[in-house]
Amino acid sequence: MTMNTFKIKKNDTKPVLATTLQYSDSSAIDLNGGSVFFIMGNKDFTPYYSGLSVITGSTSGQCEYRWDGINDTGSVGDYWGEFEIKWDSGSIMTLPADHSLQIKVYEDYN
Repeated sequence: MTMNTFKIKKNDTKPVLATTLQYSDSSAIDLNGGSVFFIMGNKDFTPYYSGLSVITGSTSGQCEYRWDGINDTGSVGDYWGEFEIKWDSGSIMTLPADHSLQIKVYEDYN
């Protein structure tokens, strides 16, 4: 998963936040039997929003979060984001492990 800062305007729903979830050796994470949640929080790690991501490639680790434009991009600010994978077996994995995914929601002027 390589991504620096994702930028979007307030209340927008595009572009989607698409990513490929990978292990540290760059191999794809198999998402079969799992669900992927996108979680956003502020800089002091207080959760702001959580929503289900769409798995677009289960064996290739591909997923995307589709903004709803109200609950997630409804407030201007700087946020941290992460993807949490929950498998039916009970296993959980959160990426990126270093909180490197930054989300910036900018003011919309119309």
